[in-house]
Amino acid sequence: MKTTVIIIVAIVILGGIYMFNQQPNGGSDTLAFDTVKADVASGGRLIDVRSRAEYDSGHIDGAINLDVQAIQAGSLPQVAKTQKVYVYCRSGSRSGQAASILKSAGFQNVIDLGAMTKVQSIGGTIAY
Repeated sequence: MKTTVIIIVAIVILGGIYMFNQQPNGGSDTLAFDTVKADVASGGRLIDVRSRAEYDSGHIDGAINLDVQAIQAGSLPQVAKTQKVYVYCRSGSRSGQAASILKSAGFQNVIDLGAMTKVQSIGGTIAY
C-alpha cells in the first residue's frame, strides 16, 4: 500500500513538471513580446515554423521562417545552442513538434510560444 501511494505521488509530481515545462516561458504567462524582441536583439531567434506560403501571407514581425518539415529533416537555426530560440505556428501543434526536436538537438533555451494568435496577444505584430 505504501509503495502504491509513493508511485501515485511520483506520477502526479512528474505530470505537474511536464505540464509546467510545456507552457511558454517555463510556465509563466507573463512573457511579454518586448522580452522576445530583446532576446532576438541579443542573438536569439524568433522562428515561424509554418510553411513558406503561410509565412509569406503574414508572420510575426522579426521572425524568420524555418518550417517544421525542414527542422524534422535536420535543418537547424544558425544560432548558438545556448541562445534563446522562440518558435510559433498557426495553432501550436507544429511549434510543439519543432521545440521538441530542437531540445533533442541540444538547444538549451527553446520556448514554444504556441499559436500565432498567442504571440499577438503578448504584443507581437504582423508583418508581410
